[in-house]
Amino acid sequence: MRRLINSEVASGLLVVAFGVLGLSAIGSLDIGTANDMGPGYLPRLVAWALVVAGLAMTGLAVLRTHPPIPDLHLRPLVAISAAVLFFGASIDRYGMVIAVVGMTLLAGLASPISRWRETPLIAGCLAAGAVLVFIVGLKLAIPIWPR
Repeated sequence: MRRLINSEVASGLLVVAFGVLGLSAIGSLDIGTANDMGPGYLPRLVAWALVVAGLAMTGLAVLRTHPPIPDLHLRPLVAISAAVLFFGASIDRYGMVIAVVGMTLLAGLASPISRWRETPLIAGCLAAGAVLVFIVGLKLAIPIWPR
């Protein structure tokens, strides 16, 4: 039983679950043929590849011994989730700079060894880089500052 409860088996089953989720999301899209591919051809191919790869990962993991799944730490899970949610909720209203800075500060709470003197500097550099890449370089229609 110990061979079945480890991080490698869990990872393989997660990949299988993503493949099955993909297959269910594809639904009844037309597959077509290799010469005339329909809209469901490539997504279905990738989803089946995920299922097969996940089953192979799980099978190999059962054959080997691995350490058990490590304990779940809530601090990083909550901090990173809050950072992603903050970014998604604030980018349209407050602009790229505030969204990236806020996201970086929230993500900094994930680690107990974050250095709060350097985190604002990192946040500023990431915000400047995001503006340069996404707004200046790629010309995306995202506001830089609050509307």
